[in-house]
Amino acid sequence: MIGFEGGGRRTTTRLLDGEFPKYRALLPDSFNTVAEVSRSEFVEAVKRVSLVAERNTPLRLAFSPGRLVLEAGTGEDAQAVEVLEADLEGDDIQIAFNSGFLLDGLGAIGTDTARLNFTTSTKPAILTGKPAEEGAEPEYRYLIMPVRLSG
Repeated sequence: MIGFEGGGRRTTTRLLDGEFPKYRALLPDSFNTVAEVSRSEFVEAVKRVSLVAERNTPLRLAFSPGRLVLEAGTGEDAQAVEVLEADLEGDDIQIAFNSGFLLDGLGAIGTDTARLNFTTSTKPAILTGKPAEEGAEPEYRYLIMPVRLSG
């Protein structure tokens, strides 16, 4: 047990037994696709497009050379589509994410450029900022699980 006291307040806690999840096993070593997008433009586009997405409806992203297409909404519901410039290395990819989780990760990046690393559209992606020096490790990595698209 450990306790803290200060400012007229007291807090006590105890250490829980158990094993921390082996999260490193979820972080891929290599990627088939790497995309870079302006973080601020990406955040604003995600906010706008996700306005028409119903609760728990994924935001669809389609990366191809030079562009990123964001889509939400289907059928007779409201729909939104935005296109952004994006640098792409590797294969084209279509993937979907929960927009709230995507915004959380983008909000934590401390660089102007967001880098998304993909293996496949069904495996976790890694969201980082663009390192200051090429080949350097990013300061922050955000693991984001894709949402499976039907059809």
